[in-house]
Amino acid sequence: MAGDKLSTLEGKVRELIKHSAELKRRTVLLETRLREADARLARQAAEVRRWEKERDWLRGRLRKVLDELELIESDGDKDKDGGGAR
Repeated sequence: MAGDKLSTLEGKVRELIKHSAELKRRTVLLETRLREADARLARQAAEVRRWEKERDWLRGRLRKVLDELELIESDGDKDKDGGGAR
């Protein structure tokens, strides 16, 4: 009877060791995936910053072009009204 209990205990210990090894393997895998995800996130954040910078630059350029068009249009209106002699 003592031998049966000892065998049962040994079996449970072996199962715990297997389970522990599996948990360690999964931990390593998940840590690797987390590092990869963090790296992807950092790259994407850098790309977003680059796109935002480009967007701001384009907005500035468009404002300049629109301001120039507005000046041209207002000069044209003056010419039509007879207000601008050249």
